[in-house]
Amino acid sequence: MGRRTLAYALAAAGLAAFTAPSAFAQDKTEVAWGGSNPGGVMYYMVGVAGTELAKDLPDVNITQVTTGGSTENAKRLIKGELDMGIVYGSHVYMAQKPEGPFADGEKGDMLRGVAMAYEGPTYFVTLAGSGIESIGDLAGKKVALGPPGSGTVFNCSNILTALGLLDQIQPQMMTFADAGRALGNGQIDAFCQSSSPAAAVTELAETQDILVVPYSEEELASVSDTYPFYHTGTMPETTYNGVPATDMPYTTVYWVAHERVPKDVVQRMVEAAYKRQDALASGHKAWAQMKPDVENFEKLGVPMHAGAQAYYDTHQDASK
Repeated sequence: MGRRTLAYALAAAGLAAFTAPSAFAQDKTEVAWGGSNPGGVMYYMVGVAGTELAKDLPDVNITQVTTGGSTENAKRLIKGELDMGIVYGSHVYMAQKPEGPFADGEKGDMLRGVAMAYEGPTYFVTLAGSGIESIGDLAGKKVALGPPGSGTVFNCSNILTALGLLDQIQPQMMTFADAGRALGNGQIDAFCQSSSPAAAVTELAETQDILVVPYSEEELASVSDTYPFYHTGTMPETTYNGVPATDMPYTTVYWVAHERVPKDVVQRMVEAAYKRQDALASGHKAWAQMKPDVENFEKLGVPMHAGAQAYYDTHQDASK
């Protein structure tokens, strides 16, 4: 081989070596996953999921999208602006009508179940000694209901409506973190929160004595009679510093995907999530509750995502 031929051969080999990685590189699948704003449970759940699942899925790029919470997540999924979201079961159900916050919008028949994320309580927080000792004491008070477009506003408004108090409070709309600071500074009298533990409440309880306002049995019955997608559950005493076990209205919250997300991507994300559930729960306690809950999700009017169903079909220990 002549010098010139050898030079060309070496150059070609060098070019091939340089271009080979890009030629064989695997394109990443982009997944935009809606949670909530900082201070909310969904925000931290999606954040830790993105970090943990990436360890097993180098070809999937999970982007945490800051949103107002469940209501906005569902609406943006329906519009195709998100690929996944943490969404209240009640919102999946209402989006099929559509009714409530989804009235006059497109039907949410593209929503698909991935897993039950957690069961979330709705409750009101005030400072000890504020004079608010029962739900009825919220009348006439400044109460933060959550950020606009959030599932918290939806749940808190439902609860107050069922108890005849919605038109008796002075509603404030603000983020969870802002509400915690506002209560601590005496700018509001109470704030409402859905799901637990919530960072805004945890942080406030570390510096001040708080009270999670108790519901009476009659009030809990009124809530579930008015809105059947709520059930009575007990928030454990270990949830917040100085707060005893408390009965309150609960609703089920789901990890939801748009039907367009590839089957294999969802299947592998679900597999990674169950494999790393302990690590997810270390990042946020709510992930400890994750389970299939297939039967209950399908009662909301849409099926499981094909990828999630494929995973559950091949894992006999997956509960219904």
